[in-house]
Amino acid sequence: MIDYTPVYERFKKGQMSLLYEVMYPGLLRYAAVTLGDELAYLAEDCVQDAVMATYERRSSFADTEHWRRYLILSIRNRALKVVRHKDVCDSYADSLAAQPDTDTERDISHALIHQEMLDTLYAAIDSLPRMYREIFEMSFEQGMRNGEIARLLDVAEITVKKRKERLLSMLRARLGGVSGFDLMALLMELRFFSEAM
Repeated sequence: MIDYTPVYERFKKGQMSLLYEVMYPGLLRYAAVTLGDELAYLAEDCVQDAVMATYERRSSFADTEHWRRYLILSIRNRALKVVRHKDVCDSYADSLAAQPDTDTERDISHALIHQEMLDTLYAAIDSLPRMYREIFEMSFEQGMRNGEIARLLDVAEITVKKRKERLLSMLRARLGGVSGFDLMALLMELRFFSEAM
């Protein structure tokens, strides 16, 4: 097995050149295989996004293996998100082709309203402090459990739970005081769409 410790040590210091020399080709192959032949051209985007997300969190990793697992899992999650998004788009296009035009117009109106609602939610999420955005991404977009988040952030599980409560409270306030039930419905829908992307 290859020792990635030198790559990790330099990466932690903000130097990514060794990562690109040693690991990048393998990470690209991994993303391409996960994406499949039809979407393999998006492998570089998945890897770049994962590398940047990992880079932003570089000080939070306990050791080389923790860092490497996070990087690979991030690539996998991003690639699967792309595949699911394509599947949803294909399925939606097929269903549109099978529907009469009146249904299509109604669907387009619904889709526009829905997109506006999601845009408002994303703007509210983007306005959160970084610590809460990280927890939001890990919990609601990546589907991680509180224990997993606590290990990655090196905090107690109760801290993650309290931050999630605070995060939901801030989102409700930023969305004009929507009820907790309505917010959870929005977040569940957001989770469905983020998994599909």
